[in-house]
Amino acid sequence: MLKTFALFDFDGTMIRGDSILLFMRYAWQKKLCGTFDLLRFAAAGGLFTLRLLSPKRAKELGLRFLKGRNRAAYTRAAESFCETVLKPRLYPRAMEALRKHREAGDEVLLISASPTFYLEPLKQMLNLTEVLGTDMETDTSGRFTGRIVGLNCRGDEKPQRLQTYLNEAGAQLDFETSSAYGDSRHDLPMLKLCRHAYAVSPGKKMQKKLKALDGVTVVNWKERP
Repeated sequence: MLKTFALFDFDGTMIRGDSILLFMRYAWQKKLCGTFDLLRFAAAGGLFTLRLLSPKRAKELGLRFLKGRNRAAYTRAAESFCETVLKPRLYPRAMEALRKHREAGDEVLLISASPTFYLEPLKQMLNLTEVLGTDMETDTSGRFTGRIVGLNCRGDEKPQRLQTYLNEAGAQLDFETSSAYGDSRHDLPMLKLCRHAYAVSPGKKMQKKLKALDGVTVVNWKERP
């Protein structure tokens, strides 16, 4: 069954900044992780920047403090994190776009490289159809193993993750009527899925990529309406 979807990246597209950095600061402030965990996270980020670690491995190393901890405890923390940290950072124009798609009856999906365990509360808070992202593995007792399930939800993995969702939902994305929003070149595979593609406040690297593409509209959500 063909359906109209609105696909949204999150970090840099809907909010200011990178949510995983914000989560680490929040976790440290709430004593959910220690100073050594922050240093390890920073080291993992540095190694990723130097291309010595893959995005997946860097994320596993940076979030190693979760290993052995009960996911339910972090689910409760995630609700507070989304309410007090992420929601205030949402761009007003992003919220306006969400509202218009919901009023039009579109299926609204958040597709992010960030971990789903702290993004999931946004599904209810923002009235989203679903949140798709990087999944941290849990064992049979509900504790984090420290590993990522499958691949990091970034670049070409975004269309793959979307297709898995569509297969499970028994739906098909209507290219002609669907929309996608992203801010970086890693969102281009997702933007290409929809006739109505929007590059949100693109940086220089994204702008270079856009020169070779047709049909992508540049919008600036950083400015207040």
